[in-house]
This record gives sequence, C-alpha cells and structure tokens, in this order.
Amino acid sequence: MRFHFDLTDGRTTMSDAEGAEAADLPEAIEQAVIVIEELRSGGELMDVDGLWELVIKDAGGNELHRLSILPSE
Repeated sequence: MRFHFDLTDGRTTMSDAEGAEAADLPEAIEQAVIVIEELRSGGELMDVDGLWELVIKDAGGNELHRLSILPSE
C-alpha cells in the first residue's frame, strides 16, 4: 500500500506527493516514528516551534493516523 506523510502545524501543510510503500498502517506508523527520531537525533527538529504533526494518509487522501512532532529537549 502507498502512504503519504504530510507535515502540518494547523496553518501550514507540507504535503508528501510521492508517498512511500508499506505493508499496512502499523508498518507505516513504525516507519514514520523512525524518521521522526532520525530527524530529532540529527538536530533537524531543534528549531521546530509549536505543535507540528505528521499526518499519515492513504492514496485516496484519507487521514489514517497523526503523530505529534515535538522539538528536541
């Protein structure tokens, strides 16, 4: 299945037009958590201000899951 991973703060949305393949939603969530942790450990989330979320959608654009993205502490 193809999943799309959009980033949003409720005002601004960065859409993932390409998406990525995963066997199912739990695998897509697992992949998303890994990417968020890699961004955090690489310091790329240090300047994140406010609440951002990673929204997982299916190929039809239906929202399936949300993950909060908090800056590194």
